[in-house]
Amino acid sequence: MNSIRHPKARTVAIVGRAGVGKTSLLDALVVATGGLSKAGRVEDGSTIAGNDPEERRHHTSLGIAMAPVWIGEDKLTLLDTPGFIDFFAEVERALDVADVALLVVGAVNGVTNDTAVLWDLCRDAGVPVVVFINMLDAERADFEATLSALERLIGPTLAPLELPIGLGASFSGVVDLLADEAITYGSSGTSHGPVPAELAELEARVRASLLEAIVVGDDSLTERYLEGETPDMSELESVLGHLMVEGRIVPVTCGSVTSAIGIDRLITLLDEIAESRPIPMFEGGELVHLERSPDADLVLRAFKVIVDPYVGRIVVCEVVSGTIQGDVTVANARTRGEERLHGLNYLVGSKLHSTERAVAGDVVAFAKLNNVRVGDVLARPARDLAAVSGAGRAHALSAAVVAAASDDEKVSSALHRLVEEDTALRVRHDPVSRSLVVDAMGEMHLQVVHERLKRRYGVDVTWAAPPVAYFETIRAAADVEGRLKKQTGGHGQFAVVNVKFEPLSPTEAFDFVDAVVGGSVPRQYISAVRNGIEKAMAHGGPSGQPVIGVRATLYDGKSHSVDSSEAAFETAGSLALRAALEKSGTALLERIMAVEVTVPAEFLGDVLTDLSSRRGRVIGTDQNERGDTVVAAHVPEGELTRYGLELRALSGGRGRFRAEAHHFAEAPKVAAK
Repeated sequence: MNSIRHPKARTVAIVGRAGVGKTSLLDALVVATGGLSKAGRVEDGSTIAGNDPEERRHHTSLGIAMAPVWIGEDKLTLLDTPGFIDFFAEVERALDVADVALLVVGAVNGVTNDTAVLWDLCRDAGVPVVVFINMLDAERADFEATLSALERLIGPTLAPLELPIGLGASFSGVVDLLADEAITYGSSGTSHGPVPAELAELEARVRASLLEAIVVGDDSLTERYLEGETPDMSELESVLGHLMVEGRIVPVTCGSVTSAIGIDRLITLLDEIAESRPIPMFEGGELVHLERSPDADLVLRAFKVIVDPYVGRIVVCEVVSGTIQGDVTVANARTRGEERLHGLNYLVGSKLHSTERAVAGDVVAFAKLNNVRVGDVLARPARDLAAVSGAGRAHALSAAVVAAASDDEKVSSALHRLVEEDTALRVRHDPVSRSLVVDAMGEMHLQVVHERLKRRYGVDVTWAAPPVAYFETIRAAADVEGRLKKQTGGHGQFAVVNVKFEPLSPTEAFDFVDAVVGGSVPRQYISAVRNGIEKAMAHGGPSGQPVIGVRATLYDGKSHSVDSSEAAFETAGSLALRAALEKSGTALLERIMAVEVTVPAEFLGDVLTDLSSRRGRVIGTDQNERGDTVVAAHVPEGELTRYGLELRALSGGRGRFRAEAHHFAEAPKVAAK
């Protein structure tokens, strides 16, 4: 096999819905390769992953946890990922750097909506998948039902490599279809023998289908197979790896984490068939694919930031290509600044372990890279590289931050530090309400943010309904005068401006025209008039909403040699706007978003009904290359604050959407109340 396609170091993302045993599987795989003497327990927080305080409180993984394992000279970095949908952005981040995904499915509850979402994510990322059916020793384990559900989800590319020997309390081993033998596990270790008689007929039938599916991937194997020759294991595994990368086969393995059955075989299989994926990047603006060669130029990509209370900021990078040894200085392709890489480490859970060397395909960690953030590419200065960024998952809900006024600055700083670690979290300042708004992936995500703010930074907040932006615009043209005349002793205030106001398209917020002739308004005061109008527009019209879509033409006015000033003309400009709005009246506007919803066809009816209930207007529907339906619609912004959550409920989590501002329209009179 080509050494670049099967390098010494590769990465495996372990994905699966919550409760299928991913966290325990990570420990079991490390034990199977000699990295641990004993697996930890999820219940007492002693596992490699899942020991963050919030993870222990919620009994689920909330972020990527990693551990390397060695199989001979080969190294696999295992990435355990969250199984709750609010944190699937972490799954996407792991898939972005993974060479293969290990999709874990429980034999009791089988395939769920979350399993289907994770399968979609793997397909979207273009990552080859190996399925592991866990919990075959559980009381209600059902291998056949689970396999049938997987076939309905994945299709004819699904290919079992193993069959279980017994189920529940009698589960004792697996039948290896490639080797045509049974492997049983007992107190004295594993033993290899003939396939049990009760499974012989099934094994022969399934094995024949498997061999046919594999040999078609290689012409010489096909010819030999048709002549009656059975290829050896190494040949089959080599072709299997290629077919898996091409998406033509999705291998299925099985076992039990709690009984340690099949775990040793699983890690060996991953090492034997997992090939390295070339990494897409932009170089000089052109899309290229960088092979993971240890002999190429050094290129690293940051994919995770951890803020450790003792070590500080840790940046985790994948070595895309090249070899790193000792201290190295590279350039950050985003900032163009130099970064000195020293203190080379790998992570086991949250613990740093120093290492002397890392090669393409490795995952490494550095402390004190304060200017590096997720997605940054580090390479030699001469290379113009940039990561290919995906669209990402749309936020499911938004919430305004409510905190004591004295804590505003502290809360803002703490939230932005959380964003460094959690790229799915967004914090923005709403200019209308002057409040901080958090965009999150769900209710649990928001709860975890609240808990981390309180534990890490000592700030307590509550969440409120997010502000929805509404606007006003003038209904008709109006020619008005803005007059300020005050005399309070000493210098007075005097300014008169004549301004014609006209409606514009709301997409053009403001246009100011200077049409003054003859110096009726001195040149030094023209900008003050404009500033006064703009400030009054931001302050709001009769309904209290910011004013947009206005052209103001200043064509005349009066001044006084002593009592006129910039402040006076600024005030006169604001008075002119108020007079125009009162004279012509205003229309209340709302922002209309162009929304694209992608769902499997079976959910289309519910999605269309829901969009209609949100005052949405469907523009059209289409079908993407995967067979999902894509709906284009225009929907008022105020109807989308929790749309991600509601779409998730409508589509079993499989719906995706994106939205961007499109135009403004007159809002119902009750909209902004």
